[in-house]
Amino acid sequence: MYETEMGYSPETKITKTEGLNASARIPLISAGASSVESKSYAISTIGMLEKLENKISAYPEFLGAEYQFGSSSVICWAKGILSINKVEVKRSKSTITIVGKPKENPEDYRDKLIAEEYYFSLQSNESKFALLPTPDYFSSGVSAFQDLANTVVGPIELPVKALVRVYSAQTNFKEWLSVPMVILEP
Repeated sequence: MYETEMGYSPETKITKTEGLNASARIPLISAGASSVESKSYAISTIGMLEKLENKISAYPEFLGAEYQFGSSSVICWAKGILSINKVEVKRSKSTITIVGKPKENPEDYRDKLIAEEYYFSLQSNESKFALLPTPDYFSSGVSAFQDLANTVVGPIELPVKALVRVYSAQTNFKEWLSVPMVILEP
């Protein structure tokens, strides 16, 4: 976002840390090898945001009634409540006996959990957004809420203002698929 709006990228420093024979490893035989890459900028995230403030404030609010399938993606503001949603996919099995005594096995009739997924959702007036973020978009630690949902962290409702890129795609629950560019707490 910074590079697009400012016309130049901030000075970037990439640091690579290798451990135990990581540089001399042979594919498929890399037991004990590790490599971690980190990226840092000469300007802080808050500094970038301050420089971008006038430019990004010019983006419009999302107008759900005007946005339709087949449209190009749009960058806009959405103000609302950030929460974590959970989707479960279950499969049931049952047995029908036509002749003879029915087989009574409670395991046959139980729902089996096939998949479970947590995702960030933003409810903004009449519009709903399923957010596809990376941890970089959140204050320190907030991205961990998703991993801890329904175990350590119960329901959350955070008031936010988010600059999002909305795509012409929806979840099965009528939420617009969106990539957050900036998420702010008012």
